[in-house]
Amino acid sequence: MEGILRIATRGSRLALAQYEIISKVLAERGIKCEPIITQSHGESDYRTPLYDMKEQGIFVKRLNDMILSGAVDAAVHSAKDIPSEIDQDLNISFYSRRGDPRDFFVSRGGMDNFSGTVGSSSIRRKMFLSLYNRNLKFINIRGNVETRIGKWERGEADSIVIAKTAIDRLGLNPPGQIIPEEICPPDPNQGFIAVVTRKGSSAHEIFRAAQEEEPLWEASLERELMTKLNLGCNVAASIRAIFHDKVVRFSYANEENRFDLSFKGEPAEAELNKLRDIIGK
Repeated sequence: MEGILRIATRGSRLALAQYEIISKVLAERGIKCEPIITQSHGESDYRTPLYDMKEQGIFVKRLNDMILSGAVDAAVHSAKDIPSEIDQDLNISFYSRRGDPRDFFVSRGGMDNFSGTVGSSSIRRKMFLSLYNRNLKFINIRGNVETRIGKWERGEADSIVIAKTAIDRLGLNPPGQIIPEEICPPDPNQGFIAVVTRKGSSAHEIFRAAQEEEPLWEASLERELMTKLNLGCNVAASIRAIFHDKVVRFSYANEENRFDLSFKGEPAEAELNKLRDIIGK
């Protein structure tokens, strides 16, 4: 492909850090790129909890529309933000190596004996962590990572929960603790960076040639199961594929209980039906 690859990205520090990770992947193959910064719908509405929003993919649609219009060649996203279905003319052409998939509890006290407000708009975090510690009182807090940490520092919440990989990519070191996956399992695709391109484009071929086997197997399988189970951000469910063991872990929580199952490789239809019964789909 001649010229410079134009890549749409959001303008937050985290989004730009993720763009830089992707740009290094391209640089290793002798390909130059430039960021085209835009704002997503999710950044223009910080009041509504994610699980109450009617539109799916609020952090990705405007960037993906830029690919369809020809304004850019590709778009970089946090993989977990991409809904199970995207425009039929687009596809996910690349997944980065996975960052730490766990969540991080930002506070000046330990999570086990914590009693106070927890800022988070994630139904998954709310359900799993409430089962672990019934004294946690969840309130809605939205915004990028620095915004949410700033709200916590100003006392708008006694604690917040954010993705560990976001802290790592920003080089931040807030007080608190990593939450074990056994307590709060991650969102499907948490920790991956994904690149979307137009199907059949030269950009797709470039990124597909750079794809490594492990992240492709894990991220693709998690997305495939997310689609088959019709999961969205209003369901407290986790899917975690582990390449080295070829194992898939599934977890679901509601206000009373949690359910944990694991499968060797891709679950069969009978096993998927068992999962559908658990989540009521």
